[in-house]
Amino acid sequence: MALEKVRLIGSGLRLGAVQGLLIVSLALALGPQEVAGAYSQQELLTWLQQSNLGYQVLQQANSSSDELLCATEVGLLLQAAERRALPALQVLDAWGKFPHGLLYGHFSDLGNYESCLSQSLSNSAAALAPSKYCLAHIAFESLLAMDEDTVSISIGTCIPAACSANQLNRWLNNYLQRIFEDAVAPQLQLAQESNCALAAREPMAALDWFAIVLLITLALFVVLCTLLDYFKGPQKLLAAFSLRQNLRQLLKISRPSIHLIPCLHGIRCLTIICMIWGHDYMFLLLAPNVNSYEVIAWAQTPFSMILQSGAIAVDTFFLLSGMLLVMSTLRELERRSGRLNVPLMYLHRIVRLTPVLAIAVLFLMTLFPRLDSGPLWQQFTSPSQLCYDTWWATLLYVQNYAAAGRMCLGHAWYLAVDMQLFLLSPLLLWPLYRWRRRAVAGIVLLTALLFGCVFSIIMLNKLTVFDRKGNLGADSMEMRMIYYTTHARAMPWLIGLLFGCFLHGEQGRRRRIPAWLMLLLWLLALLFIATSIWSVYPYTRPGAAEISPLAGAFYVCCSRIAWPLAICWLIWACQSGRGGLVNTLLSWSFWQPVSKLSYCLYIWHLLIEMANMGRIKSSQHFSNYDAILHFWSDFGITLLVSLLMYLCVEAPFVQVELHFIRTLRSRTTPTAPKPHTVTPTVSLAVIAAPTSISQQNLVEA
Repeated sequence: MALEKVRLIGSGLRLGAVQGLLIVSLALALGPQEVAGAYSQQELLTWLQQSNLGYQVLQQANSSSDELLCATEVGLLLQAAERRALPALQVLDAWGKFPHGLLYGHFSDLGNYESCLSQSLSNSAAALAPSKYCLAHIAFESLLAMDEDTVSISIGTCIPAACSANQLNRWLNNYLQRIFEDAVAPQLQLAQESNCALAAREPMAALDWFAIVLLITLALFVVLCTLLDYFKGPQKLLAAFSLRQNLRQLLKISRPSIHLIPCLHGIRCLTIICMIWGHDYMFLLLAPNVNSYEVIAWAQTPFSMILQSGAIAVDTFFLLSGMLLVMSTLRELERRSGRLNVPLMYLHRIVRLTPVLAIAVLFLMTLFPRLDSGPLWQQFTSPSQLCYDTWWATLLYVQNYAAAGRMCLGHAWYLAVDMQLFLLSPLLLWPLYRWRRRAVAGIVLLTALLFGCVFSIIMLNKLTVFDRKGNLGADSMEMRMIYYTTHARAMPWLIGLLFGCFLHGEQGRRRRIPAWLMLLLWLLALLFIATSIWSVYPYTRPGAAEISPLAGAFYVCCSRIAWPLAICWLIWACQSGRGGLVNTLLSWSFWQPVSKLSYCLYIWHLLIEMANMGRIKSSQHFSNYDAILHFWSDFGITLLVSLLMYLCVEAPFVQVELHFIRTLRSRTTPTAPKPHTVTPTVSLAVIAAPTSISQQNLVEA
């Protein structure tokens, strides 16, 4: 038999690509049993019918009072199934079944989503009414001694499109009570209409067409400007949209100078990579897994703490934002005799941040829901529905307060916090220039007050800052009060202001530090990093008590100071030539182009991950290696999308802004030199040639 299979496979390879693959597939499907000894087709159809969960559940429709059209279509479906009609059995075959490996943590059988919604059924003479896919969740008490008292078993269902989720709930409850006999259970809401899907999509709305026209127009304009630049040379303002010019700017490597901190490129890139990697883990944990109980064991390992404490990585961006802002502004204030054009500074920031953000919001609320579909598509792409109510809060950078828990682009809370701190920055920047030491003392006092504020919020509200079951982005009081809010996230930014002020005063000088002190400071920095990541590890152990509000308050407040201080030491050691191999890695020129894409990477990575996870149609296996595979696929697609956004949106708006600023300066600059002439003042963020969209992504401080 094996020899015959080999011959069959060999002959298939000589037939042609399609025919050969079909023969190989059939040969492998035959198995050890000969075709002559197989059961008949009718016996297979009988097995499909009798063992099918959908057939058993839909039988309950006959004994329930349902809407006439729904009852009629269910009756026709069952009659066709009794006749062993293949279209009817195909609908029933799309149902999920009781998941195998339940004691291993496999709680989902999503059925066959595409088979349920297949349009090929309508082309048959025996075609039935269109079908609808719904995902039902049935809760049971847990069989194992785990943290969860109940487990939810998710089963994909396929019913006539005329039927509703409420009718499906009645059938499921009747079926469960029939097989459990003496069990007395309330009529549970097992399926919701929001978890149902039809093959037919809603027609395109006016806003959808606007998004399509806008993106196509932008693409054609960029192509036109690129062709003009290639054949006729730079065309002044049109050159800003040339892919040729913007790609050259992206790949340009800056040379070392007194105002360049090369290690910031590596720190920024590694931070955004870690954030994308952490969000990939978050989506894997939310997805249906065949080994959910292994996830519980994974969450109790020291390695998992790198991901569970990964939210602290965003403090690195706050630190860099404050540090680079104060360094550039102090140098500009010194050059302009203490004058700062604050309105132009604000306008510059808004113009730089908003275009990429606005396109992401528009795409999320229009075209994004149409990219794909699946059993979990609504679950993972639900933020697109929130955009219709809270898009304005995102574009005004107030969603962390005005739309907490209903954010359109959830991870954009960071932009809201950073923008609000930027708007308040002149109240601290000018005093730092005018009264250096007293202003530093005031910022230290402000940091201490915010420390006490966050500490008090946690204690008074008895917040649980670390949940051993995991916080995977769900809305909660803790997220609204100590995660999104500006006053709770300002401490790293203020530390960045102080550190940037220190670096500005150093002016690149090299201080002599004893070797023992260098070693001590390195060890202290590593201790701060390790403490910030693993200090709550004991609370993950089996049988451990929940973290108390007091311990949680110390953990949150101290980690938001310890982590930025450790990063400050890392930057200073690299900048002063004492970083060794660490500085060599972080200052690698490879990081510079990726660093310029960091803003687009941050904005778009979550959309890519939502789409890739929402389109899955079967349970997955969770492991660290699987997470790495998911990361590289998501990161590769995100990098490609970010490259397009940078070349077509981010870089062009940067160049357009610089063009108008140069035009403004040329009009306001006197034509002849005059004694004691003071030119109009703008911040360095305006007159410098930035390498990226936002101040926190600048490197030349």
